[in-house]
Formats: sequence, C-alpha cells, structure tokens
Amino acid sequence: MLRSLLAASLLFLPSVAVAGSGQNAQPRAVAPFGAPRVLAANSPVKPGQTWVLSGITASGQKVSRQIVLSKKAPTWDDGWDFDGDVGPFSYNPEDGTIFAGDVMTGMMNDSDVLACFGFLKGMVGSGALLAGSLDEIDTELQKLDEDLPDPKTAAEAVATMRGAGMKVGTCTLTLKK
Repeated sequence: MLRSLLAASLLFLPSVAVAGSGQNAQPRAVAPFGAPRVLAANSPVKPGQTWVLSGITASGQKVSRQIVLSKKAPTWDDGWDFDGDVGPFSYNPEDGTIFAGDVMTGMMNDSDVLACFGFLKGMVGSGALLAGSLDEIDTELQKLDEDLPDPKTAAEAVATMRGAGMKVGTCTLTLKK
C-alpha cells in the first residue's frame, strides 16, 4: 500500500505543475467513492493553515519550505486531499498518514521537488523525504515492492524505503503558528 499511496500522490504532482494549485488552480475531477464526507471540526489539518516541511535529504542537505493550504474545503479520496499553494497535501485520520509535496518551488527555482510521507502525532508529522526531479522520485518509487507490509510509524516508513534501496531522507511537518 505504501508504494500505491506514494505513487497515487505523485501522479498528482505533474498536474500541479501544469495547472497550478492554491486559489487559482484549475478544477480536477474527484472520483465518486461513497457518500460525501465532512472534515471533522477537531481535525488537526484544516483549510487555510500553513505547514512547514523541513528535513534532511538522503544526500544530507537541510531543506525547509512552507505549504499554505487553500481555504477551500478538502475532498475525500482515501484521506483528505487539500490544495496546497506549492503542491498536494493529504491527511488520513483513519491511519494517521500525512503526505506533503512541494513541486512548484522546485520547478520555478530549478531545485529539488520534495515529497514527505509520514505519520501525524498530535500537531507534528514525521517520516520519509524524497527529493529530486519528478523523474528521479519516480525511479525511487519503482524500487518499492507492492507486497511489503504497510509501515505503522515514521521510523518503519523510513526503514522500509531504505530497505528497498531507496534514497530517502527524513522530514518533519509542523503547523506554523
């Protein structure tokens, strides 16, 4: 499932690069899976928030970028999908997984695209950081075996990816106050 989740999230990244994200994003189709859901009032992730993605890449480079969530209500598709100003942001309260991608900064500044997959504990997420071009990230994702057990913690996610031979660093997602 880890590979499927990351691959599905990264499939969205190229469309962000073309259509943009945030308030001026182009509409995208949402698959009709069951009855509409409403984001819980006590959800730690809400529209309009600013999250800071920080971490250390596999090559040892320190990174820090802000992701501003649009004020538009998120959509549910195996987790809450928010529109971020620089890329996708997803949170699944059922298993605590969180995913944040910064595509726009990388493409506009000719720097690395960042993708953080992890687990939210309270108001802090931590996990594995992929950094590079979209092609490089896709190549790394191909190393993950679909049959690997799903990680239950950030440490397991990092260990699973590194065990598959992926070049991953570590990341933290914190709510900016």
